[in-house]
Amino acid sequence: PLIVSPPFRFNARVGTRTFKIVEADSDASFRAVNARTAEAQAAPRNRYVQTYLEGGETPRAGDLRISVIAEGDPVIVGSVFVHQRTRS
Repeated sequence: PLIVSPPFRFNARVGTRTFKIVEADSDASFRAVNARTAEAQAAPRNRYVQTYLEGGETPRAGDLRISVIAEGDPVIVGSVFVHQRTRS
């Protein structure tokens, strides 16, 4: 599995504006911002299995990356995230 390194960010887009909601330097600090328990904050780093769905050799807007959390935070292990590239 893949380990995603910090910083961890959560942004929200409203219309054409993007707002940074959270930026953290570790899984534990990101979990703390999300009001997680001490036990959850102590869980091991998340590890991901990723699949890329791309339109060619050069990344383009619209390409997809599917991430499944394989290990780590027990509350979200097994969760699937789909990320869409917004820029080329």
